[in-house]
Amino acid sequence: MKPVISLDHSSDAPKYQQIMQFIINAIDTRQLRIGDKLPSVNQVCENTGIAPKTVMQAFRSLTQAGIISAVRYKGYFVASTNTLSTHNIFVLFNSLTAYKEEIYESIKDTIAGKGTVSIYFHHNNVALFNTLLAQSNGKYTAYIIMPINDKGITPSLMQLPQHKIYILDLGYRDWGTKYPSVCQYFREDIYQVLRQHLTKIRRKYNKLVLVTGPGFYNLSQIESGFRLFCRESGIRSAVITHVDNKPLTPGELYILVHDGDLVHLVKRISALSLKLGKDIGIISYNDIPIKEIAANGIATISTDFTKMGADIINMVLQKKKMHLKNLCKLVERPSF
Repeated sequence: MKPVISLDHSSDAPKYQQIMQFIINAIDTRQLRIGDKLPSVNQVCENTGIAPKTVMQAFRSLTQAGIISAVRYKGYFVASTNTLSTHNIFVLFNSLTAYKEEIYESIKDTIAGKGTVSIYFHHNNVALFNTLLAQSNGKYTAYIIMPINDKGITPSLMQLPQHKIYILDLGYRDWGTKYPSVCQYFREDIYQVLRQHLTKIRRKYNKLVLVTGPGFYNLSQIESGFRLFCRESGIRSAVITHVDNKPLTPGELYILVHDGDLVHLVKRISALSLKLGKDIGIISYNDIPIKEIAANGIATISTDFTKMGADIINMVLQKKKMHLKNLCKLVERPSF
């Protein structure tokens, strides 16, 4: 008996993608075989309660991928068991920022013509993270995940098909060694960047201040790499949460993890008639276009987010199980 196409109406996944994934799963589990006829568009509409155009969108996508074929006046038939020719990928980010958009655009560009992508955000909320994974389980061909630094996510990860999980950007120590991953190595990155520019730092500054801002997954690794550099180089240093009203002393170089502190510090430097890049230095994390022109140019520690998005998708497409390090570099600008 052929499977009856059904949907999870409580899911946030687009209905056409659910139809595609249902058919793909039926082929993968041999409930459908080459030559089997699919239910008609009208039958799917009656069973699911969705519009014909949504069903047609799913059938067209599967046809374009060569998984099913259309025979005039007869309907749609299974044409191939090579379901990996189309991908329906679940992407879970922690939040939406400018550089996350860059990763997402790269993911979409790389997967174009080979599948579809659904993006979700967990906002570092364990309950939301677990709910999103539970709702997505079994509906996607791959799961690309930015994790949370909390062991409470382990049961949800374990419930997903383990061979379909990929870790992105964060958490290479906890999760990126267990699953295929493309991550930043935060401790090594800040240490190497500062070592490479030690001569300039000694010449211009007598103290380094790391401004951590709100806690996030790899903050402890950034702080560890920073402290190691300062200890080895003998440069005075401090680690603070926010700049707030901290007195600013010429000769200090600030390394800012969050952009909120960047805006606040640039305003204070201007208000005190200090010279950015001369009296006070700034290096900000994560390069975005506005930092090229803000305050005549803000130096950044940043990775190649476009490459990160392309690498994770190519890993999925090529079925490779690797652990890639997305390298960081210092983008030098007048603030440094």
